[in-house]
Amino acid sequence: MRGNVLFRYVLPFLIALPISFLILYPQLIRCMRVDQSTDFEQLDSQKQVYVNRLATQKQRRQLRQNVVTATDRIRRFWDGQRGRAILIYCPTQDEYRQYCIGGEGAGCSLGLPWGESYLVLGPEGNNADVIAHELCHDELFARLGWWRVKRQIPQWFNEGLALMVDYRFSSPSLWEKPGTAQPDSLFSDDATTMTFGQPPMLKLTDLETTRDFFGGSYERVMLAYQTAADEVGRWLAIVGQAGVPALANAVANGDDFRNAYQRLEREKRRSRSR
Repeated sequence: MRGNVLFRYVLPFLIALPISFLILYPQLIRCMRVDQSTDFEQLDSQKQVYVNRLATQKQRRQLRQNVVTATDRIRRFWDGQRGRAILIYCPTQDEYRQYCIGGEGAGCSLGLPWGESYLVLGPEGNNADVIAHELCHDELFARLGWWRVKRQIPQWFNEGLALMVDYRFSSPSLWEKPGTAQPDSLFSDDATTMTFGQPPMLKLTDLETTRDFFGGSYERVMLAYQTAADEVGRWLAIVGQAGVPALANAVANGDDFRNAYQRLEREKRRSRSR
């Protein structure tokens, strides 16, 4: 009887789920077939980086350097790099909409339940900070898996962590040169650094899911980013850069995210008080 139920109901559901997922999001199909598209080619024969043929030589040179800079930043932040996402650069907005769900922002991350992931860059995404931001999402995905990230990692942490390597919004001194910045300067007011505007007014419990985080007006989403950045920045200033891979390892080994997140902070505070 159990075998019949599996064959009649569970198996068809498991087959239909990924198919319906792809039908709902044609952008994913395009990403999966980018290596067969006549509109894209590999950048310097790099299997992981595809660039639209409309990109100029200047844009290609910038992309090469930005990928190197962002990748180096991720390796230092995470003590290595496990992510293997395909990076797709679209120099026009129309092309970007074809590959990024929603077509908004400078870049987006697309992860699939069976392990593949894609980082799509738009016209404003040929930037080391944007690439590092998206690579940070991919690194979390690679270390914990799609299901665990979706089920256990709150969106405020996922986004807040990515902002720590995105120097448009945070200061490198927060983790690259700990101890050199005062608490008030962790999020720079420098002219080259973008700000979110208003102080955070949201609760972390209101930013648990993707829908929670990105739902609402533009102003609310900016407040969500500010809230996430403030909390993860506060935590990172205490636990240090080593706390990032330590947290991921703990969750990967079965620890509850919140317990591990709080435990690492308590242990660091305890060691400093001795």
